[in-house]
Amino acid sequence: MRGMIRLGALALAGTAVAGCSQITITSDTIVDGTARIADATTNAVQGTSNITTDTANDVDARTHAARREFVDSQYAMLKREAAQGSGEHLDALAYMMHAQDTAAFDAQIQAHYQTLFGNADEAGDADQWLSQLYQVVGTPPDMAMASAATAG
Repeated sequence: MRGMIRLGALALAGTAVAGCSQITITSDTIVDGTARIADATTNAVQGTSNITTDTANDVDARTHAARREFVDSQYAMLKREAAQGSGEHLDALAYMMHAQDTAAFDAQIQAHYQTLFGNADEAGDADQWLSQLYQVVGTPPDMAMASAATAG
């Protein structure tokens, strides 16, 4: 409620200072924005919960399938944290990639930000993105074993 009052006061002050004839902020706009934030938060939590649930059910979270699901659900946060050079989503991905040094992994992702994320707002094909990741940081052990098994 205070936020709405502050927003209204700010709008009124903006009108007076800028000389605008009218600034209208409807409750629908505020409700729509709040709903979008709630949906994004729910989706992020739900995606993380699925991985956590799978891990609790003895499914190895450090497989390509788990990484693919994680990238699909957490791409926006991975992109943001990669730009910053650290974050809990990057740390989770480092764990899933069997990285020994999380800080070095985060730094490597940040150094190759353009290669991995470019200008894309969405992950697109998670398998393709993971292939690029494997080229940047190396192939994780589970993928190396799978490649050796199919080659042999």
